[in-house]
Amino acid sequence: MHHKIYRSYLLIVLMAVLLFAASCTATKKVIYLNDLTLADSVALRTAQSAFETPIQKNDQLWITVGGSNPLDLVALNSAIGVPAGGGGAMMGGSSNSMLGFLVEADGKIKVPYIGKVQAEGLTRIQLETTLTDLFAAYTKNPVVNVRFLNYSFSVLGEVNRPGRQNMTTERVSILDAISMAGDITNLGKGDNILIVREENGQRVIGRANLLSKDLFKSPFYYLKTNDVLYVEPVGAKFINRSGIPQYLSIVAVGLSLILTILNLRK
Repeated sequence: MHHKIYRSYLLIVLMAVLLFAASCTATKKVIYLNDLTLADSVALRTAQSAFETPIQKNDQLWITVGGSNPLDLVALNSAIGVPAGGGGAMMGGSSNSMLGFLVEADGKIKVPYIGKVQAEGLTRIQLETTLTDLFAAYTKNPVVNVRFLNYSFSVLGEVNRPGRQNMTTERVSILDAISMAGDITNLGKGDNILIVREENGQRVIGRANLLSKDLFKSPFYYLKTNDVLYVEPVGAKFINRSGIPQYLSIVAVGLSLILTILNLRK
């Protein structure tokens, strides 16, 4: 009799251990950058600098031009129908409409007085330099600023808030993107995130592992405009700790059936 009771208790303990194991995932499978050491932190201290996105076709650019001669700026304003507004001319629409300049199919933008200017393939700073040189013929000491109006990315799959996100800065990392999407769910794979990117009219496919320190060396660490991130689901759903109570009754019934069968066989 005591032997049967002992075996019954042993079976219950074994089933409890298996249930707990099924409810958890390995620590290294859920902790970001889990292999990062202090020595690695020193080696990776210098951040990547090549994160700036080149301008592409269909981009919307917001451009302002200022200078030291207000009369020149009034003339520039009159060409686009916008008031001078304190010494700077907003090119491409008012601050309310934010229409901006469209980078057309030929990769150029149409700028009043200047005409078509090549924009595709240039970075934002390079286009600023180009326009500053061109506006030097129309105003003294021109100051040109260029910003993206459609600078955004999408996060899909196993995240808490999938959808399209606007970038508030050009320096947005994949970790920032996951954070803005509410982090990866319990069913998402953080070690094999798919990134779809368009470069020079072609789609580039890449993968990123949030669990490894090699993420910092990835060319996809910093996002570019219109990037699409997809977080794949794990192969099979698992029971997390918060979901254990709803399965306890099922486990209890299963244990009772197993114990009954064992006792009947004796």
